[in-house]
Amino acid sequence: MFRCPACHAFLPRESLNRETVCAACGTVIARIEQIPLLVKDRQAVEATIAKAKAAGREAWYTEAQLKQWQGPYRHHIAKRRAYVEQALAEYLKHSPGKPLTGLDLGCGDGANLAWLRPYFHDFYASDYNLLRLLRAARLPEAPFLFMADINDYPAEDSSFDVIYFNHVLEHIPDDVGALREVFRILRPGGLVVLGVPNEGAAFWQLAYRLQPGVRASSDHIHHYVAGTISAKCEAVGFRIRGVHAIGWGVPHWTLDALVRRYKWVDDGLEWFGRRFLPSQATSLYLLLGK
Repeated sequence: MFRCPACHAFLPRESLNRETVCAACGTVIARIEQIPLLVKDRQAVEATIAKAKAAGREAWYTEAQLKQWQGPYRHHIAKRRAYVEQALAEYLKHSPGKPLTGLDLGCGDGANLAWLRPYFHDFYASDYNLLRLLRAARLPEAPFLFMADINDYPAEDSSFDVIYFNHVLEHIPDDVGALREVFRILRPGGLVVLGVPNEGAAFWQLAYRLQPGVRASSDHIHHYVAGTISAKCEAVGFRIRGVHAIGWGVPHWTLDALVRRYKWVDDGLEWFGRRFLPSQATSLYLLLGK
């Protein structure tokens, strides 16, 4: 299911258990602590990260992600997980007994690996940030991990039944190119669970205006709303099975984090927002088919 990042020739899965050389073009596929580096130009990837760090966005690349389960947005994160698990369970109803292959695309530190893994017979995860992959590799539930560029993905066409693509797309300059690659590697009849912030909404654009320093330190390039992200998905060929909004808050980043640490506040804002401000949610989840 893998392919050479340089020439796109097929690479046997078992060959990646060690440092190997592409038989077609001679490219060396290096490994660091058991992680294959399936990127065409590792130096270019590291230079991109270094440039972002130098611009004051280091936290986006180094801050520990596992703490999200105990942080101020833990109740919101739990709602997102509950929705995704419901979507996966529904998908499995239509594939009883079928051994599914899953991918956590942009897995980061591996914060979601433990609860995702039981849904799949074969499970993989990738990121382009080696620091985060090394952290994920230390987890007991770590699957086969590899370094990859989403815009030039080192997998054969139609490799995965389910792709979990969670709050990653907003960081990618060529988001349409990334979606095109996701469409390519999804199997016909498969499912993509795409999560993005709803930051194009008026509430969260106001929050950025009230605290412009947050925008300066953010690594979010795109600010989506349901209509814009849906249009991009459809443009590359996806069939949209559903769009679901999750989480409502206060349009001031500091105040929002302060009050939503309390479950009753997060639940109350969710109840109010879903009824009276449906377009101003925090997050959007799209279920995409091929």
